[in-house]
Amino acid sequence: MTRKTFLTYTLIVALGGLSVSAALGWRRHQQPAGQARTAASWKHHFKDAKELVKGSDAVVIARADSVAPGRVAHSEGGDDSLAFEVVNFTVVDGLKGAKDGSTVSIERVSGTQAGAVAYFNFDGGNFEVGGTYLLFLKQQEDGGPYYYQINDQGRFHEEGGQLRAVDPGDPVAALFHGRPVAEGADLVKKNK
Repeated sequence: MTRKTFLTYTLIVALGGLSVSAALGWRRHQQPAGQARTAASWKHHFKDAKELVKGSDAVVIARADSVAPGRVAHSEGGDDSLAFEVVNFTVVDGLKGAKDGSTVSIERVSGTQAGAVAYFNFDGGNFEVGGTYLLFLKQQEDGGPYYYQINDQGRFHEEGGQLRAVDPGDPVAALFHGRPVAEGADLVKKNK
């Protein structure tokens, strides 16, 4: 192979690599300005109701009272900042770790990011103020005053007296999904 042929092939490979890189980068940055980009994965995932209850610091049936803006986590790597909100609940039935009538506050990713409205459904979406929920919660690891939802297995909205899971296809969530609220509470108590 001559030097000229080698340089030609090297140039073709380099241009091909740059083209692929540019195409991938273009696709990533084609998203409209102001539209939030997010992805999430859960730290905990449970194989049965006993594990879910045991892994939770608090299990409550609670009414959502208010939603307020929370902190903003800024990216050191140049990615989008992530805004949080705090949802305050009154505990109707403290099944574990919280007393009836007390307040629990959950910090979650906000539905408003940098002036744009975003819908985060990985955790069940926005809480409905006035809605009643069965929640499996973890205390924040930094010792802060807030809880976070343990995972998508740990949130059930009460609709017409029945519990509705975020993901009814999940085997653990399916144990609670469609049950009357009182039966869901009994299932928690049986698995303490």
